[in-house]
Amino acid sequence: MAGETLEAWIGRKVSVHVWKSDDLGTEPLTSVLRGVDSFGTTVEGSQQGSLTFYPWSTVREIVLQAE
Repeated sequence: MAGETLEAWIGRKVSVHVWKSDDLGTEPLTSVLRGVDSFGTTVEGSQQGSLTFYPWSTVREIVLQAE
């Protein structure tokens, strides 16, 4: 939503586009946003409680999913 910050999306479903290891495009991951700071973002995967941290250098974009 226009004017919202990533912090406002915490707890909501997002699609995180992470650079592939070969640097040829991105791989979208649907997750729940759990944290955002100056180093990167933490998301919860499909398994409840499985948290993954992505440094900003690996994140191409984060898109809020429709609820």
